[in-house]
Amino acid sequence: MLRIEEAPRRRLFPPITLSPHRDSAVDVIKGIGCLLMVAAHVSFTGAPWLDDATMGAVLFFASTGMNLVGVVERRPGDEKRLAWNAIFLIFAGFANNYVQGTMGSCDVFQIAGMSMLAMLVLRRILPRCWTWLFLLPFLLLFANEQLHWKTSSGGLASFFLAPGLFPLLPWLSFYLLGAHLRRYQNIRLGWAIGAGSLAGVGIICLFRPFRFDKWWMSPDYFLLGCAAASWWWASLRRWLTASWSARLIEIRYWGANSLVFYILHNFVLRVLEMAMLHGIVLFLLATSITAVLLRPSIMLQVWAARQRPAMVLYSGVVVSAAVLLFNVAIWPGSFPLRTLAGFGLTFSFIACYPAWKNLSRALKPQPQFLTLQLSGRA
Repeated sequence: MLRIEEAPRRRLFPPITLSPHRDSAVDVIKGIGCLLMVAAHVSFTGAPWLDDATMGAVLFFASTGMNLVGVVERRPGDEKRLAWNAIFLIFAGFANNYVQGTMGSCDVFQIAGMSMLAMLVLRRILPRCWTWLFLLPFLLLFANEQLHWKTSSGGLASFFLAPGLFPLLPWLSFYLLGAHLRRYQNIRLGWAIGAGSLAGVGIICLFRPFRFDKWWMSPDYFLLGCAAASWWWASLRRWLTASWSARLIEIRYWGANSLVFYILHNFVLRVLEMAMLHGIVLFLLATSITAVLLRPSIMLQVWAARQRPAMVLYSGVVVSAAVLLFNVAIWPGSFPLRTLAGFGLTFSFIACYPAWKNLSRALKPQPQFLTLQLSGRA
């Protein structure tokens, strides 16, 4: 008798850790991006340019593109699951906007979600050459600047066009660049893109003064960002050995859990800044405390991933609603208390994201298998 059985129920997966299947070079790039991100958010007296010059956001986004292309190219059936995870990131970004006071701008989570959706669409339309379009988003932004379609900050347009924190154009270019580098795994390509980007900066400076502007995403900043991402990738691909990968395990751990690291470092910086700390002391303390807090936060995610997803998500909604109610009713005039309590929204995201991932796995088609059973005499 031939009987068709359903595939066994999919296991609930814990959050990302340092599994042997992860790409060490990508995790190192993202971990370095996390470190530079802390430096960019610390106030250094006499060095205000550090918030732009660290290139932390560029490395952060490019390495995210590297991770995403690895998933999409290996498992083409995961598009729906990735799209649902992207939608969750977009809505979670409003919680981070609330804490940071940037409700009118596109934040790190929202640009990550929108870029994931855009990359899935591009791959569906042009499956063979979609990563070659990494220059296109910036070129559209440049056309906007020249033709003045939109030149002021604020409003819905700031989620797509500069000026803004991380509008889709042109930051999508760095996601696509990272995807392009990892998809083709060609070290020479990385060196060539970096060299071409620096040559482009030199040509631009022949005709006008150098303009390093992250807010408006000047061509100078964009090309230097492309050079930084490409050369970091090429150099790590060339020289990152197994022994050095083992020594950089802490940096890799940050990179593998970068979104949690981002939330925690914002919280730690806010608390330490209330103690009037600044400069190198603030940077060292913020980095160390964030690294320490990352462990229990990942343990929280592991616990949440093992629970019923609906229960975790309902609990996150209750906590978020309670935080908003307290901020309005209990301490509306106290900025420090309101800000610190607001992190309850982003901490809820830490617990809810693995639960949402477990729910989204149901969107992936479940294979069926055949079980051949013999009955009666042969």
